[in-house]
Amino acid sequence: MNLGSVIVYITGLLWLNLTDAKIGYFWHITDFHYDPFHNSPELHRGCKHSRNNNEHSHRNGRHRDHTCDSSWRLIQSAAAFMAERHPDALEFVLWTGDILSSSMEHMPEEYKLEAVRNVTELLSRTFSSQFVFPALGHNDPPPSRRLVDMWMQWLPTDALNTFETGGYYTIDQSHTKLLIVVLNSVLWAGGAARTDGPHSHRGRAQWEWLEKVLLKARTTNKMVYLVGHAGPGVEERPNAGSSSASGGGELTPSANGRLLHIIKAFSDIIVGQFYGHRHADTFRLIYREGRPVSWAFLAPSVTPRGAGSISNPGLRLYKFDSNTGKVLDYTQYYLDVTNSRGEVHWAIEYNLTQYYGLREVSANSLEVLADRIRNYNDRGVFSKYLSALRVRHSTDISDCDTACVHVHYCAITRADYHEFRACVRNPASALASRAPHTSAAILLYAILILISS
Repeated sequence: MNLGSVIVYITGLLWLNLTDAKIGYFWHITDFHYDPFHNSPELHRGCKHSRNNNEHSHRNGRHRDHTCDSSWRLIQSAAAFMAERHPDALEFVLWTGDILSSSMEHMPEEYKLEAVRNVTELLSRTFSSQFVFPALGHNDPPPSRRLVDMWMQWLPTDALNTFETGGYYTIDQSHTKLLIVVLNSVLWAGGAARTDGPHSHRGRAQWEWLEKVLLKARTTNKMVYLVGHAGPGVEERPNAGSSSASGGGELTPSANGRLLHIIKAFSDIIVGQFYGHRHADTFRLIYREGRPVSWAFLAPSVTPRGAGSISNPGLRLYKFDSNTGKVLDYTQYYLDVTNSRGEVHWAIEYNLTQYYGLREVSANSLEVLADRIRNYNDRGVFSKYLSALRVRHSTDISDCDTACVHVHYCAITRADYHEFRACVRNPASALASRAPHTSAAILLYAILILISS
């Protein structure tokens, strides 16, 4: 076969692959933090919106700052926008937890369940022809029969059984190669994951279940999405809390390490990971033997109230090959809650491949992007990343020096807590000589990491 014939043959194969692809879409929404008492100054004396804004703002449920969690009007506006915007080829919705505001933490369970029911009914009306797959966050009610009854419209019997006992389940897209695995990250987080904690048995059961699910998926040639509220890795922002500043995350160190081990072992079938929790727009890379083998996208929150650095509300629409699960692109939407016109107006923030100039969505292409973000001599890409991270709340990068950029890079590429700390320590010796030009926040960050080692 001559060279021309080879080129024609390969081109034909590529064309067949493209034409065989079935393009679909799915929404990823997360961290609503719905506050039913949003407009009650008696209950929220610390929320400037409830305390200071005029009656017109109260009536419209607008946010003029980032001190408040989501009002009902904000959530309604997000639902209305998604109903208007989503394409005919919308397949499903990933809803990754923290439905309720932390202000409801001490409310009776009945109040919490009623608030979840209100949001559930709104999403049911919004996506009347699609299934919504919810994952539990740490602010949400624990698995129960009440939640099962609420969400049985979306989940098959097998999924409901494991959800009721542990809050985790699988969705087998029988007409495609895609298997959606929804995790209950609460079982592996903080006090809930202690060996003497009330959830320790369910946490161990979830590990065993996950490995069995992935082994079966491999034998049946399934491609897997891992979905949960909190995923592996650390918080990149130094003012987001002491555990993060010392190189930690939402998951306990042992849980984080074990999840990374499983992801690496099954990276041949895990084609996507989707998490929320951090109220930020970023991504994570998982390496095996120095090579990137898996990626995770972290979607920004609907609530404008920050966890660390504040950001605008965001909604994300993915484009994917619904036969194989391969992610092709996504479009990020946002709402500027402080716009001077006083309007609730959702708009396109960016398109992933166009924004960063990616040829594809893969671990290799995202590693190239991470290297471009780290390149201090080309601040353009990092400026784009920082703007996206905060959902256009701020694009000022003047307070982020070389050390700060390096911390972001370490967070993206070092999902293991120990590896992250080692990565951040590498430029620590240079900080002393640059001290007059280095931001106080980054110096504090480095000190916290060195102390915690």
